[in-house]
Amino acid sequence: MNSSVCCFSGYRPEKMPADMPEGSPAFCDMQQRLRRAVRRKADSGCRHFLSGMSRGFDLWAAEAVLELAREGCPIDLWAAIAFPGMQKYWEPEWSRRYDAVLDQAARVFALYDRYQPDCYTTRDRFLVEQSSACICFFDGTPGGTAYTVGLARRRGLEIVNLADPQLSLFENETIMRGNVP
Repeated sequence: MNSSVCCFSGYRPEKMPADMPEGSPAFCDMQQRLRRAVRRKADSGCRHFLSGMSRGFDLWAAEAVLELAREGCPIDLWAAIAFPGMQKYWEPEWSRRYDAVLDQAARVFALYDRYQPDCYTTRDRFLVEQSSACICFFDGTPGGTAYTVGLARRRGLEIVNLADPQLSLFENETIMRGNVP
């Protein structure tokens, strides 16, 4: 566990709430909360922000880190990719955004040289194993985010849940007392 590293976990665009398409007021509110969460972690000594680089929340979070770094916040972006070229079959706009973000990452960890059946699960474990905190968007929907957030909870990472800030505060108090769910 590295106290200077914070990872991200969240949904792909199609799994985000229906009232939160990119550009909507709810989405813009989530982006502002994301920026504030990154700033708070930076203010507490976190310097490296680790993204799994999937479409949706991972890339939105990575873009927020890069924007804050350009504004002078003393942070950088680390990218953990399951395998090189994972974006090749995405929509062109998402592929372009991925390439632009990856080009600006301070470090890139390619976990496999090509697709493997467990490559995304391995990437999710890597994110948690490298970090002391996880900023996420998790509303209880099953899938990779549920796996990653559950693993982060079990390992005692600080969880900042942008989908439910009240739940996040409760979870962090529970974790700090040692009562990890």
